[in-house]
Amino acid sequence: MWGLPARRHGFSGKDGPVDLKGYISATTPMFDDPEQASKEAFGAAAAILDGNVDFAEYLRWSLAEVATLAAQAEGWRATAPPMLRRLAAAGLPEQVAAYAQFLVHVTRLACLQFAPGDADAERRASAIAASITRFAPVSNSRLEPDPAPAERVEDLGTALDDLERLVGLEAAKREINQQVQLIRITQMRRAAGLKNPTVSRHLVFVGSPGTGKTTVARIVGRIYKALEVVPDGHLVETDASGLVAGYVGQTAIKTAEQISKGLGGVLFIDEAYGLTRNAFGLEAIDTLVKGMEDHRDELVVIVAGYTDEMVDFLDSNPGLQSRFPTTITFEDYAAEELVEILRRIAGDNDYEISADPSLTDAVTHMMSAEAFGNARDMRNLFEAAVRRQAWRLKDVSDVSVTQLRSLTVEDLLGP
Repeated sequence: MWGLPARRHGFSGKDGPVDLKGYISATTPMFDDPEQASKEAFGAAAAILDGNVDFAEYLRWSLAEVATLAAQAEGWRATAPPMLRRLAAAGLPEQVAAYAQFLVHVTRLACLQFAPGDADAERRASAIAASITRFAPVSNSRLEPDPAPAERVEDLGTALDDLERLVGLEAAKREINQQVQLIRITQMRRAAGLKNPTVSRHLVFVGSPGTGKTTVARIVGRIYKALEVVPDGHLVETDASGLVAGYVGQTAIKTAEQISKGLGGVLFIDEAYGLTRNAFGLEAIDTLVKGMEDHRDELVVIVAGYTDEMVDFLDSNPGLQSRFPTTITFEDYAAEELVEILRRIAGDNDYEISADPSLTDAVTHMMSAEAFGNARDMRNLFEAAVRRQAWRLKDVSDVSVTQLRSLTVEDLLGP
């Protein structure tokens, strides 16, 4: 079942044609168990390409064989593959990183070679890649194949990976994936010479502070760039104060400047409802509406804020409702999700947090505070823990690397 097929399906990379089977065959000998690595790589590909006739023919398998292997790998969307867990348990961090890189590269190649432009396959690949990189974080720059410019489908895949990798936010992820599919179908219809209704790409993000709205806005910019909705996908962040001036006539100029900065990408206006509470805010809204109309093909605007306040914002100008047809809700995180966010913040900074159920209990208690800031408070909690750890280690003469990396519950929660 694992032998090389006679036929190759390839695409061009910087070193010439790249082939899934060739890549797996060339890479797996570097691992301690090449056969298991090969099986898991093909399992990941099968889970992404289940039902893909070209993939089955390429391997000379039946669709039923592909489905069987796909079923075995289905759980990898939620947990890391067995060999990756085994390498980690054996204390082999270099092999863990290399194997994670290998598997995520396999998910990229599977989509590029057999399902370019298939949103469902890309979502399955993103889920598997996100599970792997949650277990063994590696830099995105190390995971990218380098196909020819005309075939840079992985740009969208990478952005979708990063979206799936975020903790929680399932409703927001689902809505953005629906937006991606709508754009794809619109582009297919255009290519087929069919008419398309005018659909606004501007978005409203509603939710509490610290629920990832700015982070997701950055990813949306990258997604829109990959789909050629905007030319470069950069994000310009501002709020009501960045659009409003203190003198008559100056607000329109200030708002126009922010619009100009956002051209080619995304203009993100946080707490946009603040424009309705300022004497000159309506002038800013009028200027914004005109700018969105004048630059409809080169600017996407995302406005964000609390749910009720954003309803008032959209009601403040007749032109806003039609230009912001899509509202995406960012729900508050659960306590377990906030603890996972805290662990990721720590891991990104080479710290480790010891497992202790009292941490979840403490976060649950924090959530009852009126001004609770969700992920922002987890960042504050981490920074306070780093200070406490430094003080805790002040009398230790020979500090080990393990001690330098370890944050205790006492560090996090205080005495």
